[in-house]
Amino acid sequence: MTMGTYEQGLARVANVWAEQAASWYVGRGLHWVEHNLVQERINLKAGADPGIDRYHHFVRKYFSGKLPVERALTLGCGAGEFERGLASYNFCRHHDAVDISGGAIEHAISGARAAGLSHINYRVDDLNRIVIEPDSYDVIFGISSVHHVSALEHLYGQVLAGLKPGGFFFMDEFIGPSQFQWTDSQLEASNTELRKLPTRFARSVTNPTSMKTPVVRPTIEFMNEHDPSEAVRSADIVALLPQYFEVVEINGQGGSLLHLLLEDIAGNFNEENEGSIAYLKGLFELEDQLINERVLQHDFATIIAQKRDRSAYATHAGP
Repeated sequence: MTMGTYEQGLARVANVWAEQAASWYVGRGLHWVEHNLVQERINLKAGADPGIDRYHHFVRKYFSGKLPVERALTLGCGAGEFERGLASYNFCRHHDAVDISGGAIEHAISGARAAGLSHINYRVDDLNRIVIEPDSYDVIFGISSVHHVSALEHLYGQVLAGLKPGGFFFMDEFIGPSQFQWTDSQLEASNTELRKLPTRFARSVTNPTSMKTPVVRPTIEFMNEHDPSEAVRSADIVALLPQYFEVVEINGQGGSLLHLLLEDIAGNFNEENEGSIAYLKGLFELEDQLINERVLQHDFATIIAQKRDRSAYATHAGP
């Protein structure tokens, strides 16, 4: 990719995420993760107790009695909800956070200021080119951001260099097919279930006068035009990890059926829509079954990795 093409793509990505900053939230019901029962399901799959989210679980499991840590870094912070949430645990004394979108960073700065959180420092940075201060961070977080990175080797090398010895790299990520090139099994399962859905469950949330259309595999041209960073190398995220880190936990969250099927209809599954909650739980069971039978795989995961002894990673620490 030429410099001009890369910079043009970068501008498109920044604009996309400026528009979406602070727009995703549980209860809206547009995307699958905006449903409270889906969030509960994901938290349980990450090992958390009922009523505890996966981030609180991570803090409680690995940092009990050790808070606050000195420094943390968030890669791809968006509008800053994650950093403000961690502050409620008194997680760290200094929290740096970066995002490619200047618009998202403006939202994050305003939110931190309104909450009186002076320990959070936000700045614009490109994860494909970021340079992280060596041996500086107790934890580095990637929350739905690493799947937007094409230069994974560079990012992993910088994260490795930036962590203190024994420091953690926590990711909550999409790890499914790169650029959403859904497998034939995913498309078949999703569209089979879509055809079975009662009309009241299949109605579009964004346009209630229409029904959800069949799931299709997007073209690469469409993906590059809409957001060239979207899932650009998502399928490589897990495979590359052991070359850089000690992998402590990988907890699959599913999503290979539910992500596709519930897009634009998740909000229809609510207490007011009779029978919808039971139906949704049936879809949870079906996805689990298909993954257990290896028809599908986990497309999302909570990943916890750790910095190895210096002698084990020295050859990977460069950009």
